[in-house]
Amino acid sequence: MDKQRQINELREETCQLKARLRYQERTAREGSFGSSTPSSKVPVKPSSLPERQAKTGGGRRGHKGNGGKAVPEEHAHRVVDVPGPDCCPDCGGALENKGSRPRTVLEAQPVRVERIVYRLAGKRCPHCGKNVQTPAPGVLPKCQYGNGLLTYLATQHYQYGTTLGQLEKQTGIGVGSVVEALHQLARRLGTVPPRLLEEYRRAAVKHADETGWRTDGGNGYAWLFATPDMSLFRFRSTRSASVVREVFGPDRLPGVLVVDRYAAYNAAPCKLQYCYAHLLRDLQDIEKNFPDQARGAGLR
Repeated sequence: MDKQRQINELREETCQLKARLRYQERTAREGSFGSSTPSSKVPVKPSSLPERQAKTGGGRRGHKGNGGKAVPEEHAHRVVDVPGPDCCPDCGGALENKGSRPRTVLEAQPVRVERIVYRLAGKRCPHCGKNVQTPAPGVLPKCQYGNGLLTYLATQHYQYGTTLGQLEKQTGIGVGSVVEALHQLARRLGTVPPRLLEEYRRAAVKHADETGWRTDGGNGYAWLFATPDMSLFRFRSTRSASVVREVFGPDRLPGVLVVDRYAAYNAAPCKLQYCYAHLLRDLQDIEKNFPDQARGAGLR
C-alpha cells in the first residue's frame, strides 16, 4: 500500500509537472496571455503553411491583367477635349482627324476657401409686427466660418496632425483666426461629452475595454466605452477602477456591461456580461493544458 501510494503521488506530480511545462511552452510561444495575447505581442509568430510558401506572387504567366478600368463619361466629374497638333512633328505635313481616345485620370484640386455672400431675406408679420430674419444656412450663430470649413480645420488639425501653419497656407486664413475659430467651436461643443456620457449610461448594452497607450512619451492607458451608436474615450495614466467609477458614477444603472473579466469593471454599478470570445479562449486553453484528460478533450 505504501508503494502504491508513492506511485500515485509520483503520477500526480508528473501530471502537474507536465501541465506546468506545457504552460511554460505555450507562454513562450503565444505570450503572457495565451490565446488572448495581442498579435503585436506574440513572441514567436507561427510560420505560414507549406502550400502557401510554395505560391509565388504576381499573376500567372499568360494571364491578361485587369489594369485600371476606364470611367464612363457620364460618371466623370469633367470631360475635357484635348486638341492635337495640326502638323506632323516629323515631316510637317497636315494631319488628318482620326477621332479621339479616352483616358481616365484622377486629379486633386487644391483646398480653396470660397467666399459666399448670402442675401438673407427679412420678413415682417403684419399682424403682430414681429420681424423675422432668415439665418444663413450651414453657419453657426455669430460665426464667420461655415460648418464645412470648421469641420475641415478641426479634423485636419486634431485628427491628422496638420499644423496651424500648413492650414494657414492651404486656406489663406491667419493662424490667430484659426485658433479663435477652434476655441469658439470647443466652447459650443463643451456640453456634448456630458450628454453623450449620460446616454451611454442609460444604454441597454454597453461595452468597455482598455489598452496600453503612450502620450508624449509617457506610459498610460486608453479606455473605450462604447455602444452600437457611440464611442467614448478616456486617456488616463492608470488602469485602476477609479476610471470605471468616473465614467459610470455611483448610482445603479440599467442595462448590461460587456467586459473581458478585468477586475476593475466590478466597480461598475450595473450587471456584467463576460465576453463569449474570451470564455471560448479560456476553454481552448484548458484543452491545450490538459489534452490527456477526457473532460478537456471535448470542450470545443
